[in-house]
Amino acid sequence: MRIVCPSCSAAYDVPDSLVTAGRVVRCARCGGDWSPVPVASVRDAGLPPPPTDEPPAAAALRVPATEAVVTQRPPRLSAMERLASHPAGRQSRLRLRLAWAASFVVLALAVWGACAWRTQIVVSWPPSARMYAAFGLHPGTGPAP
Repeated sequence: MRIVCPSCSAAYDVPDSLVTAGRVVRCARCGGDWSPVPVASVRDAGLPPPPTDEPPAAAALRVPATEAVVTQRPPRLSAMERLASHPAGRQSRLRLRLAWAASFVVLALAVWGACAWRTQIVVSWPPSARMYAAFGLHPGTGPAP
């Protein structure tokens, strides 16, 4: 379906399934809100089509501004009101805690691996011996490979 903003005449191609009765849409160009009316219901109401100077093919694609009915704008909420209306649920808190726990486990495993395999790491990358010495972990003091 093709809808046209009654304020600035911006045209949009929207799937028919998204344009339902009573749905309010907002124009991306001017920010105006309106409820588009399906073309069939306006034609059934007996409204005459507006005169155009366009070729027939272009006129068939254009939806006249009379077919879009302006409704009352929904109240605008501030950012704080939107946040308060959708508080974080219990499930999202649980997922966040699980993500933090998984991060700590991965970090602990990385530190343990760096300590346990420090001899192999220093053999593979000799400059790392200075880092181990700075922490008091001298290579070769751990278990033999």
